[in-house]
Amino acid sequence: MAFFIKTLLLCFASLTLLAAPSSGQLFNHLLDGERLGTGQALTQGGFAFVIQSDCNLVLYEFGNPLWASGTNGQGLGCYVTLQSDGNLVIYDHSNKAIWASNTNGETGNYLLILQKDRNVVIYSLPIWATGTNTVGSAGVVIAGARNGTVGVTGAEQNKVREMGKIVEVEGDE
Repeated sequence: MAFFIKTLLLCFASLTLLAAPSSGQLFNHLLDGERLGTGQALTQGGFAFVIQSDCNLVLYEFGNPLWASGTNGQGLGCYVTLQSDGNLVIYDHSNKAIWASNTNGETGNYLLILQKDRNVVIYSLPIWATGTNTVGSAGVVIAGARNGTVGVTGAEQNKVREMGKIVEVEGDE
């Protein structure tokens, strides 16, 4: 009976994490298939990874730009999405691709994280990053499993919660 209750609670917690965010909720990650619309951002502490109204995807640290896609003025009504092939792509309002991370590969489980070290990274294995992490910051390790899930472990500041097919791997603390 205790196992059943724990399983039920775990399922409920997973569903809560997968629920659509309310307008006040902010996240530091995108799962494959998810997108950010114009003006939306991933946030982590003083960092924001935002798709601006001028279609430029910019990483800010306390309001100062650190990295940008260089796509300002190339469209209107843009959005950025992490595709199921691992490619991060900016599309304009007519669904024309105007920028891509060029990380497309096999269809799988991918995750884009704005980490506490200010680096933005696409994981299945690390396949793309803004390269803006601070010197000496600990990395994150992503491990694929045969059942189609991936596990995430790393420094305490970079741990993520269970998200769909993504599960946290506990490590030494």
